[in-house]
Amino acid sequence: MDEIVGQMEAGPELDAKREELRHLKRQRNEKLIGEARERVERNPTDPQVRFELGQHLFNAEEFTEAIPHLQRARNNPHLRIRAILLLGRCYEAKNMHDLAETQMKEALGELTAMDPTKKEVLYSLALIAQKMGKKDDYLDYLKRIYEADYGYRDVAKRVEESYSSGN
Repeated sequence: MDEIVGQMEAGPELDAKREELRHLKRQRNEKLIGEARERVERNPTDPQVRFELGQHLFNAEEFTEAIPHLQRARNNPHLRIRAILLLGRCYEAKNMHDLAETQMKEALGELTAMDPTKKEVLYSLALIAQKMGKKDDYLDYLKRIYEADYGYRDVAKRVEESYSSGN
């Protein structure tokens, strides 16, 4: 559907298709949240279903409601890093950058290998540092990714621009 909307010319038809897409996504999120809530009611101590509910709430941009579910889900060692990452993103979405940074640093401390998850955490930390005006930290996180994976997102562009601008 996104491809179709992207290929259309601007105008009322495009606006209508975008609204239809938003409506369908909203409906899908409501259904997924409803199903996850039912599973949480049936088994409130299961961290997996808590994580799923938190994830669906995050996707629906219901960040405040997602936070307690993700906090409970992070107690499970198998879900811990993913739950911390989403929890940090909830805080970031609420402009609580210091709390987001704390969560991301906690996740980073538990990751050893430069795998996709660690790159994602470092990238998130870089963007948070940028928003907080921590230019040195911002570049440090990006350089750590750059040294391991030149092609990761827009890291190369950001790092190389920092050198060309005299930073």
